[in-house]
Amino acid sequence: MDTKKLHFLIAFISYTITILHFILVDYTNEKLLSGITFYSIATVLYVGFVYLFFKTDINKKLVIWGLLFIGIISIILALVAA
Repeated sequence: MDTKKLHFLIAFISYTITILHFILVDYTNEKLLSGITFYSIATVLYVGFVYLFFKTDINKKLVIWGLLFIGIISIILALVAA
């Protein structure tokens, strides 16, 4: 299995498991909607970055900077929410 297919498989499995987690665990409607929305957006960005990464060499730098930006934003949001 090549790396691109492996990344898409990881995205599909993690998305399915996470959405099932949000649905099966007793969350309020607000937290359920917030969690599913956030994870859906994150998965779309991840799949988009994987696609761009394997498309051309110039896009690899864009993907690295984009992932770094998302990581920093995620850390900031986690600190603010805590």
